[in-house]
Amino acid sequence: MSKVLENSVDVKKNQNRFKIIILSVVGIIVVLGSVFGYFKYQQTQEAKQKEKYAKLLAETSVDMYFEFLLSSVIVSTYSDVWDNAIDNRKDFNIELSKFKDGISEKGLLKDREKGRDNIRDNMKLLQDPPKEFKESYVILKQMYGTYTKMVEQALSPTGSLIEFNRKTNDLASQFEQQKEELTITLPADVKKIKEKLEEEKNKKNKAKQI
Repeated sequence: MSKVLENSVDVKKNQNRFKIIILSVVGIIVVLGSVFGYFKYQQTQEAKQKEKYAKLLAETSVDMYFEFLLSSVIVSTYSDVWDNAIDNRKDFNIELSKFKDGISEKGLLKDREKGRDNIRDNMKLLQDPPKEFKESYVILKQMYGTYTKMVEQALSPTGSLIEFNRKTNDLASQFEQQKEELTITLPADVKKIKEKLEEEKNKKNKAKQI
């Protein structure tokens, strides 16, 4: 009888040990699953953030380029009006004011201000780039500095005609060089987004002209 009891106790002990082992294994699996799930979630979130950053970087660079061109057109026309006023011995300040009033009524200057404000807001969002976008961001920031100066030329022409034209030409050269540098540094996926956005912008502009 005592042997039967001893065997029964041993069986119970073994069963308890087995339960403890099973619970330990299950616990380890749960912990590992949680850790894996957390890292998987982190990776997914990082991938989403990078994708979002890439899209915004491409959009901002394209918007900046087209806004720079539109500001350049206004600045170029200022130069023509200014030059014609001097040639015809007119008061160039009055002639420039007339032209500026005319484009202001059409909303062209207001549009440039809105474009500048939108790009400025985007640049704030791009301030903390992921590692693979840092070089591109540095160049885009330089482009932004050049771009804002050209917008300022469009909103408020100052100085002499020679100074105005020299500054305009310098800004155009700087921007073109910076644009080329940006294209070189952009990751392949951002380039694709940028090219697609440029196509869409060109189509819209052509449609407006028609």
